[in-house]
Amino acid sequence: MKSAKQYWLAAGLAAVSLAGTRNANCQVVINSLSTNGELAATGLEPGTMASVEWAPSVEGPWSSDWAELGAVPVQADGSIRPTVPMVYRVRGIAANPDPERLVWIQAGTFTMGSPASEPEREPFLQEYGIDETQHEVTLSQGFWIGRYEVTQEEYLAVTGTNPSSFAGDNLPVENLNWYDANSYCQQLTQQEQTAGRLPDGYVYRLPTEAEWEYACRAGTTTTFHYGDELRSGMANFRGTVEYSVSAGGTVSNPSGIALERTTAVGSYAPNAWGIYDMHGNVWEWCSDWVTPYPTAPVTDPEHSDQVSGVPAKVLRGGNWKGQAGARSCRSAHRNFWVPESNNNWAGNYGFRVVLVRPLQ
Repeated sequence: MKSAKQYWLAAGLAAVSLAGTRNANCQVVINSLSTNGELAATGLEPGTMASVEWAPSVEGPWSSDWAELGAVPVQADGSIRPTVPMVYRVRGIAANPDPERLVWIQAGTFTMGSPASEPEREPFLQEYGIDETQHEVTLSQGFWIGRYEVTQEEYLAVTGTNPSSFAGDNLPVENLNWYDANSYCQQLTQQEQTAGRLPDGYVYRLPTEAEWEYACRAGTTTTFHYGDELRSGMANFRGTVEYSVSAGGTVSNPSGIALERTTAVGSYAPNAWGIYDMHGNVWEWCSDWVTPYPTAPVTDPEHSDQVSGVPAKVLRGGNWKGQAGARSCRSAHRNFWVPESNNNWAGNYGFRVVLVRPLQ
């Protein structure tokens, strides 16, 4: 975002630069600055977020890499009042460009992976050096994520094609490979930038594996965002194969629902953050190459290189067809496939988007 005005103020030996902004999506008004570094910024949109940038001097370089400052909630009166004992500036974050389809996810820290006590933690992955080792992940900036999986109507409108095996405007697009999904994000970015509907600097892309799991869990630590069991009718999966931690994992239910096809997006209850179909329906491509997890805390993990010896991209969320049923829908479950293939399981592979400002 480009600053229309610079406000300068000296407090003792400390010079402070405050950048106000003016554009179609963003408006920041600087009211005051006290000598103890307490800033009052108003004129922001209530319910959105703001990014506080800091620097060691007025010349910069500017950064927003403090997790607690990357996304500061705007109060009901349209203000934020952060306290930072150094040079800093405030940039407003634009209002949601598509409230019906996008959900704002605030920056934060969570535990990724599954505990050793979680039943049936995919032992077959270990032969590839891939596991679900729990580790702390910090996402330093907020992002928007698709409320729903990308639909056939949306995909057709952007690309002019529809590869899906099951036809329906509001069904998730499927039967596509990673490159198809990635290309859609690039085309959507160009389309929305040209139309002037994107906040400055933001792009659409596939979620990282960490962003996906963080959004899926929505603050939970249980096996599913619904809790520690997934029963027939709670999501679109092979309902004859349920899952319950208290029962030791997989539970057979011969009368369970197995629709043998995709369902319209949003057909089942969302998670606590208002996101639908994070369990079941179609596998969702992520941006990352599949890699072993670290054991130490990490910030903004993004696996853009192959380091595991497995030339495959991550898939998350489970699907309608898998014989493993609910087990593969677990929040921590990791699947992967070669990016140039849509698999021989027609109707399985789809995706959702995130809208982000790339990290500097």
